[in-house]
Amino acid sequence: MAGLHAFNVRFHLGGRNWPTNPYGLQGEGSVSLEPDFVIIGGRNHSSFRLPKWAEHRLRMVDIVNVRTEGPDLRFDLLGVKGNMTVGFTLADGAEARRLAALLPTRQTEQFALAHAEREAFHDRIDYWSPSTPVIWGLLALNIGIYFLMWLARRGPRGISLQTMPGWGWSSPVDAMIRSYQLAHWGANVGPLTLSGEWWRLVTSMFLHGSLLHIAFNMLALWQVGTLVERIFGSMRFVALYMIAGVCGSLASVLWNPQVNSVGASGAIFGILGGLLAFIRRENSGVPPTIVKELRASALPFLLFNLTAGFLYPHTDNAAHLGGLVGGFLAGHLLARSLHMPEHRPA
Repeated sequence: MAGLHAFNVRFHLGGRNWPTNPYGLQGEGSVSLEPDFVIIGGRNHSSFRLPKWAEHRLRMVDIVNVRTEGPDLRFDLLGVKGNMTVGFTLADGAEARRLAALLPTRQTEQFALAHAEREAFHDRIDYWSPSTPVIWGLLALNIGIYFLMWLARRGPRGISLQTMPGWGWSSPVDAMIRSYQLAHWGANVGPLTLSGEWWRLVTSMFLHGSLLHIAFNMLALWQVGTLVERIFGSMRFVALYMIAGVCGSLASVLWNPQVNSVGASGAIFGILGGLLAFIRRENSGVPPTIVKELRASALPFLLFNLTAGFLYPHTDNAAHLGGLVGGFLAGHLLARSLHMPEHRPA
């Protein structure tokens, strides 16, 4: 393909985190630049026929809002069947930035504002909380306790767990044996908790009944908690997590006094509640663009998981709702302003 500059790229058909294109291009392709045009070429997968090579000539004057994220590059096309976004992946971040430098620098007013607000938000959380030690500590603690419970179930003379029915890394645990061990380790067992063993409201937050249980919870904790810890700060985040978790455990045992409940999900719902409380406050330091994006991510997650909790009988939705409400209330009390000192409004 002729052109002043040529780049090898990879196109993607879809996915929330992938740079997509409206032409049905997928796989290896190329981008070539001419003085007035950008020519993108790749294999078209938009029909049931065999993929075939296709090229599209895009006018430079229609290209706006060029941005890169690592090796990914995206730009918008104005006035072409409405506004469209074209994206693809280059070899690395340096190559993406090199191509971006050759494309038009024009930005729409809306994009420029959103971009500035994102930059300001990341500058603020970098200033206040550049790392997330609590999240890594919680992950290590939860996984470590699960591993210790796994070791405690080893048979005499170190018999492999795979030879013991019901207790493998991926096998379901026998319900009765599992309940007994979880109760021994501090599960939120209703009759015991309500009889004065209130410490179970805390210990149950760090226990999990199966490999899938802890895997899903730790993934959610990592995905949600890393940002929330940076927004609240590590010490406030610890308080938010513990308050939300205890509220979830308390709601669980009050809703069902015969419950035998474990898991971090009440605390995880609580940190989402704390996030929603934080971003609704005036002078929070979270720009409107980020508020909109966070709500758009958090609300569907909550709606899906709460709905699923009502559909699946073994899900402790009382703990989810209790953690969510507790985290929301605690979030109001623990929230701080993210404005940096030199930018703090009068």
